[in-house]
This record gives sequence, structure tokens and C-alpha cells, in this order.
Amino acid sequence: MRFKRFYLAMAVLAFLAACSTSKLTTNSKTSATGFENSGNYTQAVEAWNQYFTQTSVEQTSSGDFAHAAQTAYKAGNPTQAVSWFDQARFKNYADPAMYETLAKIYNSEDNLSKELSSLETYTEKFGTGNTTVNARLFSIYSEIGETEKALKYWGLLNKQTRSEESNLVDYLKINKKLEKNQVCDSVSTALLKINPNQIDALDWQAKKYYWAGQNRYDREMKAYEKNKTRKQYNVLLKELDLVTADFKKALPYLEKLWKQNPGKEYAGYFANIYARFGDEKKAGYYKNYLK
Repeated sequence: MRFKRFYLAMAVLAFLAACSTSKLTTNSKTSATGFENSGNYTQAVEAWNQYFTQTSVEQTSSGDFAHAAQTAYKAGNPTQAVSWFDQARFKNYADPAMYETLAKIYNSEDNLSKELSSLETYTEKFGTGNTTVNARLFSIYSEIGETEKALKYWGLLNKQTRSEESNLVDYLKINKKLEKNQVCDSVSTALLKINPNQIDALDWQAKKYYWAGQNRYDREMKAYEKNKTRKQYNVLLKELDLVTADFKKALPYLEKLWKQNPGKEYAGYFANIYARFGDEKKAGYYKNYLK
């Protein structure tokens, strides 16, 4: 009889302990939610930590890990956020917000490979309907030289996103690499409407006009050297007028570039233009930068 009472008492104590633990666990989760609702994310993270300590991994839902990870991110604790996101992923959890947040964390840590992996996983699981994700993938692929993939995501951007300066700069660089001159003309013109001092667009326009003039000059001088007739000389004079016109078009762009970056990079262009104009003083001034 005594043994039965003993075992009964032990069973009651075990039941009460279990109830107490369950209640404590529930309270921790409730506290975490309460702190979140009041914007106290730091204390919410502490409450989630307590909840996870009290609950076995097997009994913890993947959604709780993902939710707590977002809270940790809001609390400014990216390391904890990644840890809980990893737990959620281990339990096969996936939602768009998780991969977007992971990408933001890796971006802030300058970890391009992990950021790219998070964004690629996002598109694999949830498609390519997110403009922000598409824009960032376009930028990353442009940066790492994945031209074909960059152009794919350029095609997915809406008009407003394509019109952003940073995206236009990347698109200009891609088309320079592909030697698509007409596209570069159009993109650089659009860039200069947004930012009249945008250096990549200024550089494209300056060099476009400069080399149009210089190549014309070289071509016509070579033709005249081969055939020094009065007729050919008259042709040369007309072409030299066009050379001058091209150089004059190049100058305003070069002058803006010079203000931003005076020195060897652009001095040679100025020196040659002013030499063609017969202005030896200005030509000499820029030649000094080439020494």
C-alpha cells in the first residue's frame, strides 16, 4: 500500500513538473511576442532564446525559428538571425522574407557570394517577380562580369528601376564591353539627363566625339598623302572642318571630366585637340601633365 502511495506521489510530482515546464515554455514564447509588439526587439530575442533553451529542437517549429530570426535582425543581431534562419532551413522552412533578410545581412557584411546565393535561391523558390531582388541580381551579375545573366535580369526590370542612375551605369558598362555603340549613346544620354556630371557617361560622349574627329583626321591625311592633287586637297579641307566640329563637341565633356579628374588620363586629349586648333599655349599646358 505504501509503495502504491509512493508511486502515485511521484507520478503527481512528475505531472506537476511537466505542467510547470510547459507553462514556463509557453510564457517565454508569449513574452517574446509581447516584447516584439511593443518594439522591444532586444528583450524579445532574450525571450526567444529562453524558449528555445526550454524546448527541444524536435519539438520546435521551423516557423518559430524563422520568426525569431527576423526579430534578431530587427534587434541588430545578424549573427543570431543567421543562426536561427539556419535552424529553420534545416527543418525545410522557406519563405520570401527569410531569403531577402539573409541577402541584406550578407550585403551588410560585404559577403557577395553568400548574398548572391540567397538571392538566387529566392528566385528558384519564389520566381522572378520581385523587382528589388531582380535589380540587386542585375547589379551583382554586372559587377562579377556575368554579362548574359545581367542582361536577363535587366530585361526583368520595370521602366522606373531601369531609369535609376546606378542601374544605367551598369548597363552602359555592359554595352561598352559588348561594343554596342548605339545603345551606349542612348544610355549615356539618359544618364546625363539624370546627372550632368556622371563620369562614365561623360567619358563615353567625350571619347566618341574625340575619336570620330581623330580617326577622320588620320584617314583623310593618309588619303591626301597618297594623292596630292588639288581635288584631294579640297576634300581634305572640308573633312578637316568636320574634324574641328567633332573636337569642339568633345571639349565640353572633357572639361567636365577634367574638373573631376585632372591629370594624365585626359590631358592627352586636350593636348591633341588644341594642337589641331593651332593653340600651342593650351596644347603645351596639357602636355606638361603627360611628363
